[in-house]
Amino acid sequence: MKARLIILLTAVLACSCSLDEKLTSYSVQTDYYRNAKEIQTGLNACYSPIREIYANVSFWQMTECATDLMYLNVHNQYNAICNVTPSRPGCAITIWRAGYLGVSRANSILAAIQRAYSKGWISASEESELRAEAIILRAFYYYVLTATFGDVPFYEEEVTEQNRPRITALPRMSADATRDCMIDELRAAVLPLTRGGGQLLPLVRTYDDGTSYRMGAAVGLFLGGRMALWNHRWQDAVDFFSSLEDIYGELSRYPLTDIPFSRKYTPESIWEVSQTYEPYGLQVVAAIAPWSTPVRRMVYTDDEQAVAESTHCFYNGIAIPELGRESHIYTCARPTAYVYQNLLAYNSPDLRTGEYSDGSNTPRGGSGTLAWRWSGFDPTTPEESWTPASRGVYWFTAVGKASACPWLGNKFWCYDMKYTRDYNNYKVFRYASALLGLSEAYLELGDLPRSVQYLNKTRRRAGLNDLSLTDVGGEKERLMEEIRCECAKELLGEFQRKFDLVRWGIWYERTIQYNTASNLIANIRPCHRYWPIPSDQVAASGGVLDNKEYGE
Repeated sequence: MKARLIILLTAVLACSCSLDEKLTSYSVQTDYYRNAKEIQTGLNACYSPIREIYANVSFWQMTECATDLMYLNVHNQYNAICNVTPSRPGCAITIWRAGYLGVSRANSILAAIQRAYSKGWISASEESELRAEAIILRAFYYYVLTATFGDVPFYEEEVTEQNRPRITALPRMSADATRDCMIDELRAAVLPLTRGGGQLLPLVRTYDDGTSYRMGAAVGLFLGGRMALWNHRWQDAVDFFSSLEDIYGELSRYPLTDIPFSRKYTPESIWEVSQTYEPYGLQVVAAIAPWSTPVRRMVYTDDEQAVAESTHCFYNGIAIPELGRESHIYTCARPTAYVYQNLLAYNSPDLRTGEYSDGSNTPRGGSGTLAWRWSGFDPTTPEESWTPASRGVYWFTAVGKASACPWLGNKFWCYDMKYTRDYNNYKVFRYASALLGLSEAYLELGDLPRSVQYLNKTRRRAGLNDLSLTDVGGEKERLMEEIRCECAKELLGEFQRKFDLVRWGIWYERTIQYNTASNLIANIRPCHRYWPIPSDQVAASGGVLDNKEYGE
């Protein structure tokens, strides 16, 4: 954590904010933030650690592959197989460093906002909006930190040379207490006045203005709702998520075809981590697509002729030109049998099952979660004979029949990917998740009819019949299991599954039951519900921090 906030040009480029301010060099922080534009430059730097976390494929492997929904049985992908310890913490290093960098920067900007307002450099309205954005950013980082590590050190003051030693030696604080602080701050910052909040920001969707965005009220409301679910503050969750419902309206307005990561800045999205790729220009990329696309056969040799011949668009037995000829695909994550046999079976009417999973050659207009077959060309035919009329739907070679394990679908593919440069936008928070949160909150409040009502919103959009209380025998636990299954189908691959399973208290049992990756089964322990604090951070704290669960 740094005593001074340093504005990085790379942070400005990476956060996809609309920037027209000019960066100014400075040596003393208190001499700088004298107007709203200068404070916004500091806020811009608060965004860059988000990409460090979510563009790190290891974070995706931890949150999705080490669960009941996906597996990646590769021995050196430590986060996917729970082969982590305090001395080899995997992506915990990045999450801890980036998370606290984000907290530190947000704290510094909040202090700068207070100074600027007290000295009359910014107006009351400017102070309110800037402070609310910084509060949301800080809450975002504490949400990720507590979900990943559980109890973590908590502080809200600006780091200085004087207080740095004390902050470095802070012990873990209860994750519930940390989230309670964030929930209360978010209520005062973004909850509508009609629901007893402070409402310092406009109540609008995040991407109503296209790609020119910042973290606004929608992100704050979602974070407040999610942390309220963690802390069993069910009425708070209803307040936050219902406010999002007031903003976003009916889920049916947002098509399933907008869910794939290749569809950028879609209206349903509450927050996306953005990437871009220009062949001879700006390249801000990540690498989830190489771990989730059907394999493309490659030739690794010094023979230039052989390499040239391996430049093709053949993906596991299907020629798919739109996926490109230069992608490099790794050993891919695959859905567990629990997903493709129980939740999203090949012949399911659920539109999230796959685009060509009903036996026809017509796209179903789904979310592209799984792929048994795909539209393309027979790679054994001459390329010059490929025409739109000759395009057909073929089984992938490694699948071949509906009972075999499918690939992950086009929800995760990056079209025309160059090598491993995935330039999709990663959907981190979506409106559908808020509606499922409402279903869970109403269930816990004892209002089962309303819980079913919100559960049916995502089911109905996916082409399924409405569920009734009779279908679950009017039983709370059976309805809760339906909510868990619906979260699995709707949000698969969106960085939430492990956090949900841990929050429900069933991560270890469900993962052991459904994830059959031999490397994971050999390593997984109950302590892995939270990733370990890196040992160098434990040492830096003078031993105040610990990993007692891992010791046991």
